[in-house]
Amino acid sequence: MHQHKSTDSEASSSPGPDTHPRQQSKKSMAVAVVQKPLVTQAHIDSRLIQQMLALHHTRREVYLTINICEDPSFLDLVLEGSNLSKYKRPQPIEWEKTERKLKPWGSLGVLLIVEIVKAMSFYEELLLSDRVILLKNVAFKSHHLSIAFDSFMAKKGRVLAPNGEEMFPDQLFQIAECYDIIMDLLTSPMQPLLELNLTEHEYLLLNMIMICNPALSRLSPSGQEILSKEQQVYAKLLLQVCMMKDAREGPARYGKILAIIEKLERQKDVTNRVVHTLRRKWKPDFHFSEVLTEACRLDHNKSLYMKTEIQDF
Repeated sequence: MHQHKSTDSEASSSPGPDTHPRQQSKKSMAVAVVQKPLVTQAHIDSRLIQQMLALHHTRREVYLTINICEDPSFLDLVLEGSNLSKYKRPQPIEWEKTERKLKPWGSLGVLLIVEIVKAMSFYEELLLSDRVILLKNVAFKSHHLSIAFDSFMAKKGRVLAPNGEEMFPDQLFQIAECYDIIMDLLTSPMQPLLELNLTEHEYLLLNMIMICNPALSRLSPSGQEILSKEQQVYAKLLLQVCMMKDAREGPARYGKILAIIEKLERQKDVTNRVVHTLRRKWKPDFHFSEVLTEACRLDHNKSLYMKTEIQDF
């Protein structure tokens, strides 16, 4: 009689004589905890990511050249068509001879973010009133996140202008009170990026989650629905990116990245303090642009801010 020979599968599934069943159970549990990545690199390099990268590169390119002396409101910008082509043609301006006294990198950056948002596919679906509400609330913070990431990628310790120079003239750094508040403005948004060593994909997705905020006060029901759907897409993808990087620490990293949004709220208060300090210590008539005035004086209901729970995914 021939003896039955065990197959490889039988050998691997049957406990050996020296293996205790409880040890096998522990091994199985350990394997089950480590989840496989939810997406592959091919998904990360999808059309969605490529679209965000294209807008990011456009913003960086135009921010280097933009030079206009206009002071529109957010409503003006909503009623206008795209200004990107105009921003790509810099005007010859001697800023020290204008009421602004120095090149307004902050307001120019916010104007540029507005145009980037206007180029997004969901924007045309929003009511005009929702567009104004959205831009007032998100353009300022998106600008600060973007310039912080630019300087982070350039391995700088604080936010610099796109040409690598200081955001403010040297003479302001010689005034102690101005120096302190300016350094606060330029270093605070970079701290969480440095701590997390934020990647480009994480930055792009975080920026879109912040922009597509359905919890803004006074949004219409249709606006809330449109933005909610958009935000969920980017939130899920960000979680997947974090899980792919480290399945165990992914959820915690996801939460830390989202926390950057609330930290950027502080930039409004710091910006107001910068303006008041410059008016007291430098130029009493220092100009504060319309978009910055509107963005920094919002009655923002923080309790309504986006709350994306990991278990929803």
